[in-house]
Parts: sequence; structure tokens; C-alpha cells
Amino acid sequence: MSNAFSGNLAQLKLMDVLRLLHASNRTGQLELQHEDGRSGEIYFDNGQISHATYEDAFGEDAVYGLFSWGSGKFTFMADITNDERSTYLQTEEILLECVTYATEWESVRRVVPSARAVFRLSTRSMREFSLRAEDWSVIQNLDGQRTVGEIGDLTQLNELMASKVIVRLFDLGLVEFAGEREDDAEAVDAVPDEVLHQAEKELTLAIGPMAPIVLEDCAEAIGYKLSQLPKDMMPYLAERLAEEIPDSERRVKFQEAMLEIMQHLYS
Repeated sequence: MSNAFSGNLAQLKLMDVLRLLHASNRTGQLELQHEDGRSGEIYFDNGQISHATYEDAFGEDAVYGLFSWGSGKFTFMADITNDERSTYLQTEEILLECVTYATEWESVRRVVPSARAVFRLSTRSMREFSLRAEDWSVIQNLDGQRTVGEIGDLTQLNELMASKVIVRLFDLGLVEFAGEREDDAEAVDAVPDEVLHQAEKELTLAIGPMAPIVLEDCAEAIGYKLSQLPKDMMPYLAERLAEEIPDSERRVKFQEAMLEIMQHLYS
């Protein structure tokens, strides 16, 4: 094997790539790129997985998360190392767990093609069924616009668990496929980070150090992850935040500050 090689995950599965690097005792960086812009990195040290990153995940969780991809490109560069150590299991154990994840994702993909898939409540006739708590949590977030990935974040089920619930609901005839969102980055004109920081600062003045948590919770209460909050939802967020301020004088000051912030946001 050469010091650098690359390929397509549609042709050479991630499991096969990991097994190859492990069996050949390679040291280097495996970089993965998805066509939707997501990326991940897995570092090998003499065939052992030593560190991995994917979105907010590290270590074994990052490796398992990358099995959600049905396609993408990979590049391995030998002798590129990273001093961080985020894995705790032996690579043999990680690979055994990866087999489970690969199998689960393969079964999910017959219904949920990707994290960008969108589902809605079905108009099909339904047979008898009973719903579990996680079924309800997903149903409540099905609006024909949110992606499976977004629903996984909102329900805190993660993408795989949310996908498995949707497969179950699909098989029951409760939901139907509505298409895939082509480009999430352009789909939402999100509130800039600096505006969210200003809102957090004003909320901290009103209620104290719990402000960051309250801000996240209120955003989720209106159906959005804070980092993906559309600009046109900012007034609704401000209203929810104001309701969390028990002191009437501080509430008024907060509302005035938020009005000024929104005037700049929409100008």
C-alpha cells in the first residue's frame, strides 16, 4: 500500500478501509469528506485508532457516527499524526462495534436515505399500533420541513435512533417520505452568532448565569437548535425568553434591549 491513497465510500466501505489500515499497521490520518460538507478524521498509530473527530463527537463515538454516511470520499495520508488520544477501546473492539452500526445503518437506509431526508405524517391507511415515548417525540417534530438530522438533535435521540424510530413509523404507515433537502446551509437564513451572544448577554443581566441554558431550552421549545435559528423566529425566541424573567422591571429592560438588537438584525 502506498503512503497516500484515496477512494469513494460507495465503492470501498468504511469498514473495509478501517480493517485494511488496522491489519497493515499503518500510521497516519484518514480524512473523510461528505458531499454535503460534513467531514471527519480518524488517526492511526501503528494500526491502532488513537483519535477521531466528527462534528461534536470524539473518539469511538466519532468513528461510529461516520457509519451514518452512505457515500463520501476518503483520503489516507501516512505519517500525519495527532498527539490527542480520544479512544479508550482497542481497535479490535471498536471494529466489532462498528459491525453493529454498519448493519443498523444498512437496514435504516431502505427508508431513510440520508440525514437530509424529510418526512411528514402519512395519509395512508393505518393498521392497529401502539406508540412509545420516542415515537411521540419524533412525531411532534415532523413538519415536512425538518430533516432527520435536525429531528435527531431536537429529540436528543441522535441521528441513528431518530432514523430507527422513523423506519418503525414508516412501517406502521404513520409517516411518508417527503424528499431530501439539497443544501441545509442555504435553506435557513440563520441568526448570526454575534446577535445570539448579545441576546445571551442581556439575558444574563436579567436572570444570571443560567442564561445560556435558558437560551438553548427556549430555542428548542420553538422547534430549533440555537445555532440554526432562522432570523424570522427571533421575535418568538425573545418572547419566550422574556417569559423566563420573573422580575417585571428586568423583563421590560430585556424586552427593550432585544427590540434594539432585532432592529439591527433586520435593518
